[in-house]
Amino acid sequence: MGSPSAEVSEISDKGVVDQTARPAGRFRLRCFVLADRWFNRLIRLATALHEGFWLGFLSVDDLNAVTAAHYSNSRLYASATHNLSGFFSWEISVLERYFRPGSRILVAAAGGGREVLALRKAGFGADGCECSLPLVCVSREIFDQLGERNYVIHCPPDSVPTGPPIYEGLIVGWTGYTHIATREHRILFLKALRARALSQSPILISFFTRRANSRYDALIHRTATICRFLLRGRNDPVEVGDRLGLGRYVHCFTNSEVEAELLAAGFRLAHFCEEGDSGHAVGIAE
Repeated sequence: MGSPSAEVSEISDKGVVDQTARPAGRFRLRCFVLADRWFNRLIRLATALHEGFWLGFLSVDDLNAVTAAHYSNSRLYASATHNLSGFFSWEISVLERYFRPGSRILVAAAGGGREVLALRKAGFGADGCECSLPLVCVSREIFDQLGERNYVIHCPPDSVPTGPPIYEGLIVGWTGYTHIATREHRILFLKALRARALSQSPILISFFTRRANSRYDALIHRTATICRFLLRGRNDPVEVGDRLGLGRYVHCFTNSEVEAELLAAGFRLAHFCEEGDSGHAVGIAE
């Protein structure tokens, strides 16, 4: 049996272990880490400037059109697999806690009908409305296959069909609320929903979240504000938390923003939950 030093030398000769290469390897690693860090910073900076430019230039109607095109071309939200998949686990918890079994619920931003179908299967009475005509057509096909005759109806963006206050619960479809541009439009949307609900009815909304001190969102906002002024772009104000990525507009919320908007529309915040970049909240109609 040879000595340990002889074994190490032998292994080194075969190229398996080469101690003389370790400093160079560490140097290359440091170079990669540094280059990768700055590359990603530059990408993030370019992305923020790109989003800010277009957020300052495009009108609210333009942003709605961008988002509508995204969902019209989505295979996921148009698929029967998605729309027949039932509730998310967190939706089940919220329904059990805040929504009376068998109550009548209005689902806005209903998409292809996932929430409406899941609610009916669970014993609720559910009606739905959606602004994307392609998704409304998809929902009609799925409902026909299931023998459901009360279809999801089409309505303009950021609106709710008018009518008497007959609903005992309200749901805005998954992240639908986060796609409504400007605080004013979101509050008007919530007020329209409030007008359809009885007192003490719960409302469930879901959205994307952000840190209150996010430098990324601050850069987007500053860029959008400057472009809006220089290019004489959109008339509506740009808000911190506005983003334009992955082919659609979103507004990312803080807890206080959600609570303030619900309160302005006549709802008391009863529940707020944030998990990663997503969140949901429940308000009670007063």
